[in-house]
Amino acid sequence: MAVAVACLTAGAADALAQTYYFAVGGGYNYPHDSISQADGVDELEAAYDPGSTATLAFGFEWVDGWRFEGEASWRRAEFDSFDNVPADTGRAEIYAALINVYYGFREGATVNPYLGGGLGVGRLAVSELAIGAATVDGFGGGMAWQGIAGVDFALSPSWTLSLDYRYFAVDEVKMMDSLQVPFKIDYQASTAMLGLRVGF
Repeated sequence: MAVAVACLTAGAADALAQTYYFAVGGGYNYPHDSISQADGVDELEAAYDPGSTATLAFGFEWVDGWRFEGEASWRRAEFDSFDNVPADTGRAEIYAALINVYYGFREGATVNPYLGGGLGVGRLAVSELAIGAATVDGFGGGMAWQGIAGVDFALSPSWTLSLDYRYFAVDEVKMMDSLQVPFKIDYQASTAMLGLRVGF
């Protein structure tokens, strides 16, 4: 009886076992055209040049395939045009803090495909963007979220390389232009991310 109880206890402990990890990532960020609003005028289209992204995360992983983490990310892109007028200047930088949840379909395998998603807050900073007689040079915050699909490659029991696609968005960021006119913009981007994490 004591042996059976000990086995059950060990099994429960294994089911709840978790590995903590640090992760870093970087990649290619492709912002989608977005719809903005300035001075009550809807459907002003903002287009961006591709840019870069970087992430830093801390999380923990269970043996049943679930993984949870807190992530800080940074994205940068230059404006290509605004309302179909080429933009000679203008830059967008996005900082976000998200809680991500992942599920791996082949936990413990050398190659492990996964799906995930994240929810949090984002800060969008716009610099030197000219809109007619006004410029936008400020920042605002909004809800940030992302959907994730990727593959893990186990390099060792502690080190894992990941490659994934992320659809990232910050919704309805509000700020003021140089004429003190309200300005609102959404931001969406597709990101190809290469990551490395170490468990301990």
